[in-house]
Amino acid sequence: MSSTLVRHITPVLPHRARGVVAEVYVQVNAEFSSIGPVVMMMSPSPELMAAGWSLMRESQLAGDVPALEKTVVALGGAQANDLDYDIQAFLSVLRLLGEPHLAETIERGDPPADARLAALLDWAASTGVATREPLRPPFPAGPEAAEFLGTLLFTHFVDRVAAAMLPAGLTPGTLNPDDEPPFDGAPVLRPLDQALRPGATLPLLDGLPTAPPPPWAGDHPIGTAYATLTATAAQGAGLLTPEAAAVTAEVIAEHRGRRLQVGDWLDQPLAGLAPDERAGARVAILAGLAPHAITDEHVAAWRATDRRFSDHCTVFLLAYGAMTAVTHIESDITT
Repeated sequence: MSSTLVRHITPVLPHRARGVVAEVYVQVNAEFSSIGPVVMMMSPSPELMAAGWSLMRESQLAGDVPALEKTVVALGGAQANDLDYDIQAFLSVLRLLGEPHLAETIERGDPPADARLAALLDWAASTGVATREPLRPPFPAGPEAAEFLGTLLFTHFVDRVAAAMLPAGLTPGTLNPDDEPPFDGAPVLRPLDQALRPGATLPLLDGLPTAPPPPWAGDHPIGTAYATLTATAAQGAGLLTPEAAAVTAEVIAEHRGRRLQVGDWLDQPLAGLAPDERAGARVAILAGLAPHAITDEHVAAWRATDRRFSDHCTVFLLAYGAMTAVTHIESDITT
């Protein structure tokens, strides 16, 4: 049963959180924002919630790259995903960083006057979409690159999951505690001038599956967080039959994880699967390539194929499709 703020699942409310979910809520609340729907949507899966928060925090909040530059990259990623919730959120962050004119410029569709910010925004917005080839990153390899890439790749992941799980039309408001919230539980941003120690989230990842960190991250905690999120989300393939998982991987790879418009492009790849297999493959593929197209009926049809499927499973299947797409985007923008 879904809530009014999150579709397909019942989120764990902060006052009911225990264990890892409670730990993540405490860290997010102290270092980023109050607990809004984008945070709560992952709560039925503590594993994915911890890994996702770790990647976001180590990339976007900690480190040496100015918060303004990483916010512009995250905003470009939100534009690439056409997710109004996140676009409005990062425009609000720019305003709270003291850049209202920059926010207005970008909201109008004009390039920032600052050449570096314009290059970062255009690069991020060029990634993960079928209608554009990704631009060359406007920064050299090294620690700075790890922060930019981690920020962008997390945005591609979380925006895909959010597009599948948030109600249409939901926006976060101004994120300013002095303003009237648009809905009960709307997030409020914490101070962005905190000096955060890199690596503080890594204890949350103990016991989770992992893999070697990607070369672009070096020995930065961002690499550990990214590898853990990738390996953890990959477990969602186990919710599909081997045949359905193979089709899912093939279709997402064929499109290099790039976001597509709604259409009949999925009919032929699914035609060779049994009806019950199609339901799960459809949800996973759409989560990676067209998450806005996932309906309540799609998710309900998949969950009806096995009474053991839970909210935990639902988050895992969506994350599996989303992160499968992200791994191809990563390959394309780091080669």
